[in-house]
Amino acid sequence: MKTYSGEAGYVYQYYFIESQPRKRFWRQAGTAFLFNVSRDAKTYFVTEVLVEDSALESWAKAHGRTLDENERYAAAKMRLFRAFDESSTVEELRQIRVDPANIESLLEPLHLDS
Repeated sequence: MKTYSGEAGYVYQYYFIESQPRKRFWRQAGTAFLFNVSRDAKTYFVTEVLVEDSALESWAKAHGRTLDENERYAAAKMRLFRAFDESSTVEELRQIRVDPANIESLLEPLHLDS
C-alpha cells in the first residue's frame, strides 16, 4: 500500500494490481494498468490507466527508441498522480488515459533521455 497527497487536498492510498492488454474495436488499443485506490481508507475502487499504443508510438518517434515495460508503468503511474492532483470526484478516477497529447509532459520529469 502506498500513499499520495493530491493537490486537491485528498490523501490517496493505492496499490498496483496488474496490467492487461486492451484491444478495442471502437476505442484506442493499449495496455491497461489497474490500481486499487481509496480516498478515505475505507472504500476502495479500481482505477484503470490506459497507456494507449498511439502514445507509445508518438514517444518512440520523438525519441528514437521504444519505452520498456518499467517506463510504460512509470507513464501510467505519473498519469495516476496527475489525476489525483486534478480530480475532484471518484468517477473522474475510474478510467484515465496516457495519450499522444500528454505522454511527453508525464515522462519529462523522469529524464528518460539522460
